Amino acid sequence: MCFSATVSYSAAVVLVSTGVYAVQLSRQLPPSSPPYWMWALVPVLFGVQQAFEGAVWQALDAGNANAAVPFALGFHFFSHFLWLWWFPLSSYLVEPGNTRLSGKIRKRVFAVCTIFGAFAGALVYSVILLHPEWMTIAVRAHSIVYNFSVPYSSDIHIPITPVMLYGLLILVPLLFSSHRLIRIFGGLVVLSMALASVAFNQAFVSVWCLFAAVLSLYLVYMIRHLVAASQSIMPNKTTLM
Repeated sequence: MCFSATVSYSAAVVLVSTGVYAVQLSRQLPPSSPPYWMWALVPVLFGVQQAFEGAVWQALDAGNANAAVPFALGFHFFSHFLWLWWFPLSSYLVEPGNTRLSGKIRKRVFAVCTIFGAFAGALVYSVILLHPEWMTIAVRAHSIVYNFSVPYSSDIHIPITPVMLYGLLILVPLLFSSHRLIRIFGGLVVLSMALASVAFNQAFVSVWCLFAAVLSLYLVYMIRHLVAASQSIMPNKTTLM
């Protein structure tokens, strides 16, 4: 599979246009419905992220790696900050606040993932933003590779890799949601992560974000399902159960 500026820009156009459609659809949901607009916005946000990477491709193709840095920072705003709390928060807000113990536990776990993801993302992205000189950008095997070289070592040993922690923060709220269609989306994200890790390990961040962006089109179907359910004969079917 070959990735390029054309692929990124084409993905951006498709994602933003379909995401805007999903946002418009979400406005048709009853006022009493949970805030599914955050899910509808996901394709739009992925589209903007892909546009940033398209600009990175253009700068690298022109042989100007320094010009690619601002666009790479824009790309990493999403990959290293936004997605770490956006998915957990989106899952938290639509999770039923019932009195069952399992429901309360889910909401608390999703809340913890949201808070920790926002904290960890802000910490990591602030370092990237303050020290862009620690980042190198290169093209390998038709994919963009982002490397970060921190000029100091630490004696702190964390019993989990950053990639595993990243995956847990995003996947736990998706896979353990009480909503079936959200769990399906979580399963698709797992498959995309596995494929990106095995086939494009060196360029995991770039490739997985593209895969996830394509998968986010599934969320348009999810919003359409919600709207159709809300407009059916039984208007109380406004969940993803």
